[in-house]
Amino acid sequence: MKKLIIALMAASLLWCRPIKNGSVVYLAMEDDIMTLDPYRHDDSITHSVLSNIFDALVAFDPEMRIVPGLAISWENPDDQTWKFQLRPGVKFHDGRNLTSRDVKYSLERAIKGKVGHYLSSVSRINIIDDLNLEIITAKPAPLLLNKLCFIAVIPENSPDPIVRPVGTGAYRFVSYLVKGKMVLSANMDFWGGKPKIKEAVIEAIPEDSLRCQALLEGKVQIIRDVGSGYLTALKNSREVQYLSRPGLGVSLLGINFKTTGPLSRRKVRQALYLALDPALLISQSQAEAGPTDQLVTPFIVGYLPNFSSHRPQLGKALKLLRESGYGQGFTVDLEMSKTAALLSGQQIARQLAQLGIKVNIKAFDWQELSNRLDNRKSPFFQVGWSNSSGDASDFYEACLHTKNKGNYGNANYGVYSDPELDRLIERSQSIIDSKNRVTVLQQIMRQALADLPYIPLYIRTRTYGVSRRITFNPRQDGRIKFFDMGFSQ
Repeated sequence: MKKLIIALMAASLLWCRPIKNGSVVYLAMEDDIMTLDPYRHDDSITHSVLSNIFDALVAFDPEMRIVPGLAISWENPDDQTWKFQLRPGVKFHDGRNLTSRDVKYSLERAIKGKVGHYLSSVSRINIIDDLNLEIITAKPAPLLLNKLCFIAVIPENSPDPIVRPVGTGAYRFVSYLVKGKMVLSANMDFWGGKPKIKEAVIEAIPEDSLRCQALLEGKVQIIRDVGSGYLTALKNSREVQYLSRPGLGVSLLGINFKTTGPLSRRKVRQALYLALDPALLISQSQAEAGPTDQLVTPFIVGYLPNFSSHRPQLGKALKLLRESGYGQGFTVDLEMSKTAALLSGQQIARQLAQLGIKVNIKAFDWQELSNRLDNRKSPFFQVGWSNSSGDASDFYEACLHTKNKGNYGNANYGVYSDPELDRLIERSQSIIDSKNRVTVLQQIMRQALADLPYIPLYIRTRTYGVSRRITFNPRQDGRIKFFDMGFSQ
C-alpha cells in the first residue's frame, strides 16, 4: 500500500498540468519511442508515433487496405517495374517542395537501415521527373506496396542520424525529451486537410496503474494497453470508455544460437514449447491477450488454419528433455523488458520450473534490451513481433532468414540460420499467384514450428482507454494517428 501511495503521488506530480479542451490531446503510451530517425528502428511504438510526422508513398487505412499517400497513382507495367506519380504541391514541414529526388534518397537510405528488410527486393530507383519515379525490383515483388507503407519519406540530404524530424505529415515535431514527453503541433498546410487536434503531447508511462490513474483523473485523454486489472474502473467510469481490437503481434521467446548450451538442442526447445501453457499464462498475468501456437496471428497471410499443438503436454515435454540429455534440468537467464517482466516473467519461470528448469528473469529498460538484442548478446529473450503489413513475410525475412550483407535478418537476434528456410523465404517473395504463395508461406511456418528458433506465447489484444470527449476508432495496425481524432460535441 505504501508503494501504491508513493506511485500515485508521483503520478499527481507528473500530470499536474492544465488541459486545453478543444485543442490539445494528451496520450500516454506503455513505452518510450526508440529514436526520432525513421530508419533506425522497426519498433511498433516508434512507428505509431512517427507516423504522425512522416508520410510514405502509400499507406494502410484503418482496415489495412492500401490507399494513396504521397503517391496519388501507381502502375506495375511488368513483373519487376513499379511506376509512381507523386502528389503535386506537397511541402515538407520546413517549406521545401516534395520531389522524386526526396523519395529516391529516402528509399536508398532506408535500405541501409533497420527497415531495410521491407525493401529487400528493390534493385534500383529511377527518377523520371520531379513528380514521377520508378522502382525496379530484382525479381517480382507482389507485396511491394505493403512494404512501402513502412518507409517514411524525408527531405534529400537530411542529417544522419535525424534528431529533429522533418516530414510531410499532419503534425510537426516541436520537442522531445528522452524518457520524457514529445510535443507535436498541427501542420495546417497538410495535404490531407487541416487537423482537428491542434497539439498532441505524448509521454511514456510503463506502469499500468499510473496510465489508468492519469486517464481517470482527466490528465490524459487516451492511453494504450490497459491491463485487465483496471478494466472494471474504466468500464464503470462515465468519463472514459474502454476500446479494444485484436492485434497483429505475437509475443515470443527467442533463442540465441551463438551459444552451445541446452537451448541449442531442438528437443530442449520442443520440450519448452510443450511445457508452456499460454492460456494459463494469460490468466495468471491478467493480460488482454489470446493464446497461440504459431508465430503469426490468424489475421496474417501465412497462418495455418487447422494447426494446434494441444499445449501443454508436460509428460511429452519431460520425455523430450530426458532424451536430450537434460532430464535433470538446467539454469538459464531469460531477458525481457521491464514491462513484459511485470506482466508475465514470473509466470513463465513457474511453468518451466515443472521441467526442472530454473529461469532467472533479467528485466531491462526497452532501450537497453533492444541494444542487447541488436548486438546479439541475449542468450534467451522475450520479444513481440507485429506483422503489420498483414503478411508473414515480415517475420520470416527479418527474424528467421540468416543475417547477410543484404537486408535479410535485420531482427534475427538469435543468429538462427537454416539454408532451406532461407531458400523458401526468398522464393515466397516473388510468387505472384496468391494461392501458391500462401502454400509456401505455410510450409515455412511448419518448418519453423518443427525447429522452434522462436517459441510463441500469446497474441496481444490492443486495448485503449479513451476520454468520452475524444472521437477515436482503433486501427487494425495499432497505430494512433491524431489526424483521425477529434473532439466530441
